[in-house]
Amino acid sequence: MATLDVERVIRSPLFTSPCRLIHFVEGLDKFGNPTWTEGESAEVMAVITADTKTIARLPEALRREGTILVRFMIADMPAGFGGSGNDEVEWRGKRFVVKDCADYSQFGKGFLRLTCWPAEVSDGSY
Repeated sequence: MATLDVERVIRSPLFTSPCRLIHFVEGLDKFGNPTWTEGESAEVMAVITADTKTIARLPEALRREGTILVRFMIADMPAGFGGSGNDEVEWRGKRFVVKDCADYSQFGKGFLRLTCWPAEVSDGSY
């Protein structure tokens, strides 16, 4: 199974849509508090699917709906992307925070699967 090469599907215009992968760089302000600034980004074609719009309850009693799964080739990834808990994906004009980054490099040329939820509280519409 590890010899399965999904590159033809992940790069096919029939299954993909454009998105922008945004890497955030952590730094410190003058008081020693962490800050995050937008770093390198890359436009990629990715297979993006929507979740079943399940509701996630947050401590502040807000809802976040509209989680997406993003799959793209590892070769298209900007340097350092996916290692920070603050990286984002911009798709259809909306930003999504990367909550999980799974490495499937054992399949063909390798791809990543990101689980992302909206950066802003939303009603789940795309």
